[in-house]
Amino acid sequence: MSNKKRDDSYFAAGRRRNRKYMMIIIPVIAAIVAIGVAAAVMAPRGTAGGFGALGSAHEHAVFEVRLEGEPIDFSQGQYQVQSQFIHVEGGDGTTLHRHSTGVPVGEFFRSVDMNIDEANSCFVSDDGMQYCENDSEQLRFFVNGTEVASIANYILKENDRILIIYGSETQEQLQAAFDKLNTTPIQG
Repeated sequence: MSNKKRDDSYFAAGRRRNRKYMMIIIPVIAAIVAIGVAAAVMAPRGTAGGFGALGSAHEHAVFEVRLEGEPIDFSQGQYQVQSQFIHVEGGDGTTLHRHSTGVPVGEFFRSVDMNIDEANSCFVSDDGMQYCENDSEQLRFFVNGTEVASIANYILKENDRILIIYGSETQEQLQAAFDKLNTTPIQG
């Protein structure tokens, strides 16, 4: 009987020890959760994806996306103000508004369910169509009339003129597109 009593007291001591640990662990876990919630609530508003705070910039650029000779009409409702950070607004489809530092052009396209897949040289429209380079058609990017290798990570500057074009345009057709961009007023 004395062995049983020792076993019972051993287990009872273990249970008391576990209760002590639980009395310490539960408040520690609760404190960690509370600190995490407080940090989330107090984080600067408007930061996401490494962007600056909303309102940390206010830049405008005229842009156009032409796929096989046809421009995308970004004045349509489904494209208007889909991101607080970079968007088109007010029924206008030619002026990009950037309202935060560090926001690349590609973020606008992601916000309207489009994508620039530069690794595969494709533009993916919001209906899922892929416009990929092939033997006769190219995906090209221009900023202020100068061709650039990449546009998805480009951070627009005030008064930029951005052309994304997929097709087999001649130099004259490209020049006409640049002339149109250069005469399109910024809506801001």
